[in-house]
Amino acid sequence: MSNSRNRFDKKDSLELGEKAEELFADLARKAGWQVSPSSRDQNIDEHWDFQIAKGGETFKVEVKSAKRVDRSDSGIQFDYTWVEIHGVRPKDTGWLFGKADLIAFEREAAFVFVRRLDLLKVVNKKVNLVAKVTDPRDAVYKIYRRDGRKDKLTLLPSGDLEEIKFMEWKKNL
Repeated sequence: MSNSRNRFDKKDSLELGEKAEELFADLARKAGWQVSPSSRDQNIDEHWDFQIAKGGETFKVEVKSAKRVDRSDSGIQFDYTWVEIHGVRPKDTGWLFGKADLIAFEREAAFVFVRRLDLLKVVNKKVNLVAKVTDPRDAVYKIYRRDGRKDKLTLLPSGDLEEIKFMEWKKNL
C-alpha cells in the first residue's frame, strides 16, 4: 500500500516512512511473524500499518520512522520522538488514539515497540496539553500545530519510550 505525498512534504518524509515500513515488514518476516498490511482505509482511519501474528499473539502495529525535529533540519535524529495527538483531518483523532496495539518507533539500530495505551499514559502524565508552541523545537511536552494544519503534535525525549518499551527488534537480524 503506498501513501501519497502531502503538500507540506518538501523533502523525503514520505520516503522515510515507506522505507521504515518496508524494513519493519522484512524484519517481522525474518523473525517468524506473519505480516498482513492494513488496507488504505485502515491505515488512514484506524492508524495501523501491519497486523503481525506469531505463536498465538496478534498485534496491530503502527510503524513510525525516525524524523527531523523541524522540517528545515538537514537530517533525521533519534533523541526525540513526535507523537500525533490529533491528525490533519478535522475528525482525525491522530495515531495516539488509533486502533494499533503497538507503536514501533525506528531507532538507529532497532525498532522499539511500546504499547499505544502505555504511550497515552506517558503523554497524559508529562505533556502540558494547554501549552501551545509555534516552533517545533519548543514542542517537548507541549502542543505544536503546524501552520495551516489541524494536527496537534508533541515531542517526547526518546528516553520516555525506553521506560515503557514492550519489545525491540534489532535492525541487523
